[in-house]
Amino acid sequence: MRQIIITIYEIYLDRLTIVAEQLHREGLVIIHVYEFGVIIGMAEEKVILRIRNHKEVASLVEDKQVHIPPPDSEVQ
Repeated sequence: MRQIIITIYEIYLDRLTIVAEQLHREGLVIIHVYEFGVIIGMAEEKVILRIRNHKEVASLVEDKQVHIPPPDSEVQ
């Protein structure tokens, strides 16, 4: 599963709970829903592809993690 960040178009903010429920039914594991239109969740690749096609979804990006070595570590 991949962690994703979904932004909902502003015109659908009054239906945010309904949109989140729809995405959950499609396989999104919801971690958090922010009232300003952002949903954080986890999903498999095939679910991500389906979610991207929802008319309410303005953007969908995968949450990337960057590992930075400590300042005192040797440069590689």
